[in-house]
Amino acid sequence: MDSKNNEIRKDSIALRDFMNRFTRNRRTWVIDQICTGCLVPRYTVMNWTRGLARIPELHKRKIEEIFSESIFDSLTICEK
Repeated sequence: MDSKNNEIRKDSIALRDFMNRFTRNRRTWVIDQICTGCLVPRYTVMNWTRGLARIPELHKRKIEEIFSESIFDSLTICEK
């Protein structure tokens, strides 16, 4: 379970670092783009950046596709 929390933390830090490169107004636009592309509400994106929820692999890929940039270290497949 600890490794699972580390993965959540690592992904949330990567997303937060990516978003912190932008100004406040631009960051709002970035969040809107993620919401639209991933079909999730704003609070879900905020939970991802705060490490309160896991970012699904499909959404990680979509976020990287939206911004045409590698944001997350590596895409991993979660085991059940």
